[in-house]
Amino acid sequence: MPFRTFLFGTEADMVERGLILAAIVVAAVTIWNTLGSKLASKLSTVVSAVQ
Repeated sequence: MPFRTFLFGTEADMVERGLILAAIVVAAVTIWNTLGSKLASKLSTVVSAVQ
């Protein structure tokens, strides 16, 4: 099922739709923070090596 159909379709109720979208947001934020912390540590290593 395409994402647009999932968002605007009538076959799923609003609670189910909200829970799935909340899970997607939580996963995205977790991935963003994890990758951000890894990039920050690598960047600090590069900065300290340059100085």
